[in-house]
Amino acid sequence: MKILFCIYQLDYADHISIAYLSAVAKKRGHRTYFCTLPDFTKYLDQVKPDIVAYSLNIFGFEEMIEAHQRAVRSYYKFHSIAGGPEVTLSPGTHADSGIDTYCVGEGELAFDDYLARIEVGSTWDDVPNLITTTAINEVRPLIKDLDTIPFPDRDLTLSNSFLGGIEKKTFYATRGCPFACYYCANNFYRELYKGKGKAVRRFSVDRVITEIEYVRDRYRTEFVKFGDDLFAAKADEWLEEFAKKYKKRIGIPYNCFLRFDTVEEPLLKLLKESGCFSVHLSVDSTSEHVRENVLGRKMRKVDIVSKLRLIKNYGINTWVNFMLAAPESKLQDDLDTIELGYQGKVTYIPYTTTVPMRGTRLFDSSVAQGYIDASYVGDLSDCSIRTPYKCFTEKEKDIRYNILLLGPIASRLVQPFRWLLIQVIKLVKPNALFVWIKNIYYKRILETKIFKIR
Repeated sequence: MKILFCIYQLDYADHISIAYLSAVAKKRGHRTYFCTLPDFTKYLDQVKPDIVAYSLNIFGFEEMIEAHQRAVRSYYKFHSIAGGPEVTLSPGTHADSGIDTYCVGEGELAFDDYLARIEVGSTWDDVPNLITTTAINEVRPLIKDLDTIPFPDRDLTLSNSFLGGIEKKTFYATRGCPFACYYCANNFYRELYKGKGKAVRRFSVDRVITEIEYVRDRYRTEFVKFGDDLFAAKADEWLEEFAKKYKKRIGIPYNCFLRFDTVEEPLLKLLKESGCFSVHLSVDSTSEHVRENVLGRKMRKVDIVSKLRLIKNYGINTWVNFMLAAPESKLQDDLDTIELGYQGKVTYIPYTTTVPMRGTRLFDSSVAQGYIDASYVGDLSDCSIRTPYKCFTEKEKDIRYNILLLGPIASRLVQPFRWLLIQVIKLVKPNALFVWIKNIYYKRILETKIFKIR
């Protein structure tokens, strides 16, 4: 059979989920194809797929559904199946979508069963994880041994898009997150899979290294980004093995995500020895109340500035996120991020606006308190604009947006220049010049200090 995978748009990291599903399909002897929404009808004409598999996110969901419904009206009959965050968070949309089947949660085993049933012409109404017009099935246990999954078909997107030629490639060493922040969909997944296996799992070191070698040997790879929610929490045997093998077999600088309350010298030593160039960390808010009780970060009390300087001492650059305009935060809380960034010698602060994503605990509490309407639909693009929350004045919204635009620069300036730029942030309305300055500075730092691709 011919299977066409379709996503809304391609960012600077290929969709690893469809790479795994394509590998499952190819292992069964099927041919797979890939397209983004703008090229959907062209690929329907050229490929004439037996199955169209959609990856649906909150962003672009309605457009994807409309495109599918037009295709059903205009083209021959094909099987359709959809997975992804929007499907898992909102399975109730299945009835109106026009898509034959939804796949909720972890998809490799369910997709394998789905294909097996189609191959022999039998029903898949009883397959765990799948929702059909006649059945809603529970999710099966999480995959315990990740190494049993076929190697992801990285060629699917890298050979068929601009991604093959860019300097940075993204990989994943783990699945799941050990924490349950209120603004993250991981809470939903933890509840969905409660009692169905360990949430956090790791691929073996050799599996991870071999995948990187495959991509590096076939595509431009000058920098590696690990997209895991938490790459490493401590200096354990896995990280010791990784440090040795990555340095010997890969030797390319990389970036990964850490957490402040797990950062210790033994961990940093192994990361540095293996070639770590920069790390992502989050503080979220300088207010402990907001950070712990509103955003649910549940971070053990540590001296954040001391941790940042420790990372700096190991020669590792830092990318530290703060969530501006969080409910119950004061304006001074957000302004204080600039001083914290300066004292901690942070390389770059990629401020984000707090966005209550549907399906998260933060969304539910925000609706309950009247801070947003229940109809609000936020997505990642809203993280870079003015806050949607009603609990702030227009002036407060402007200042917080200015912090997002100019705060990264202010946090690197010595006095009195830092003070002067903070006054600009407070007194001048956001404007196109500020946006331009932010974008130029962001691009320069990202390419030289965080990802080292120039």
